[in-house]
Amino acid sequence: MKFVLAKEYLYWWPIKIELPDPDKPGKWKTMSYTHQFAGVGEDEANALNKEIEALPTAEAKRAREHDLLIKASRGWRDVVGEDGNEVEYSEDVFRDALQQTWYRVALYNAYAASLASPEARKGN
Repeated sequence: MKFVLAKEYLYWWPIKIELPDPDKPGKWKTMSYTHQFAGVGEDEANALNKEIEALPTAEAKRAREHDLLIKASRGWRDVVGEDGNEVEYSEDVFRDALQQTWYRVALYNAYAASLASPEARKGN
C-alpha cells in the first residue's frame, strides 16, 4: 500500500475504559467505543505547548492541559448516555467526559498507542 500524504489524516482507534463495577465491589468492568483522531503536526503541537507554558498561572495552564488531545479529536462511535441513546460528539461533551478519570486515562493511553506501532515502541 502506498503512503498517502493527506492534508489532514483521520483515523479511528478503539478505546477501552476500565472502571469499578458498581454492582460487584472490588471488581472492574470494561466499556469500549471507537474514537476518531486527526494527526497533529509537530509544529502545531509545539506551538500549542509553548502557548500553554507561557500562561502566567498554574491554574491557567491546568485549564488548557488537554488542548492537544482536544485538537486531535474529531468524533466517536458507540457512545451512549445513561438513557441508552447515542451521544453526539461535540467539543463541549468531550471536555466534560475528560473530567472522568477512568475515561481520561483510557483515552490518553489509547492516543499514545495510536501514535507509534508496537514495533516502533520496541525500538525496531
